[in-house]
Amino acid sequence: MPRHILTRNAGNLPACTCGFGPDVCRRSIEAYSGQNIALAKTAVLDHIDGVRDLPTRLPQPSDPFDVGADRAYPRAGVRRQPDGRWRLTLWDAPDVFHVIEASQRDYPDPYSAFSLGHMLITEHRRNGTRLNGRAA
Repeated sequence: MPRHILTRNAGNLPACTCGFGPDVCRRSIEAYSGQNIALAKTAVLDHIDGVRDLPTRLPQPSDPFDVGADRAYPRAGVRRQPDGRWRLTLWDAPDVFHVIEASQRDYPDPYSAFSLGHMLITEHRRNGTRLNGRAA
């Protein structure tokens, strides 16, 4: 399935990367008025919203990331919350989730959350311990 992204076609008019272009983009003389270009852009964005496949269930912060059989533990993950903040989560195993203090759990940007998670996981892996302090 092609990705649906707003772009410009060869005539420098709004189009989707899948090839969708509204009728106004097919008319040569009329297409270059500012109002028609704005309508074409709106039509392409409506097309993109209409075909976007959204998951029926959004990932939860307590869900470990499934990256295949050779995933290493301990591990961390960062996910966006409905309020727009980013939540850091930590696991010792697929079914062992560690609760972080509320003050260190949510961050305004993903970089801050990832940085703390990376620091914690790197140190535990370097020391050969799990997040609970036991040997890995």
